Amino acid sequence: MQETEPISIDAAETALQQAMRNSDVATLERMISDDLVFVGIDGKNLSKQDDLESHRNGTTRFERLDEISRRCSGSGEGKTTGSTEVVADVVNVINGERVKGRLRWHREWKLTDGRWQVIRGSVSIAG
Repeated sequence: MQETEPISIDAAETALQQAMRNSDVATLERMISDDLVFVGIDGKNLSKQDDLESHRNGTTRFERLDEISRRCSGSGEGKTTGSTEVVADVVNVINGERVKGRLRWHREWKLTDGRWQVIRGSVSIAG
């Protein structure tokens, strides 16, 4: 059975978070645009390949990602762009160091070839 692509930005966000939790590089590859511009928590720009590599080699690993809130905009009939903002409590292992905190992700999405892909985004510490 062939897996279907999420039909809404909300469903795409859910699928992306699951892929992040599992370091599912194949799913992340499909859901992240080749032209991604992402600003990490340290203020550095990350490319799609940077993100994929951190999951592939275990440099970034989520032990926990519990969503607290979500806002979606732009999804619906005929829409080809939109955004999500998610606040989540996380336990993340970064370069072998276990980090707990509350993070806020902002993602901009574009419908490309029938699937939602993240084209821009950022993550910051949530108050």
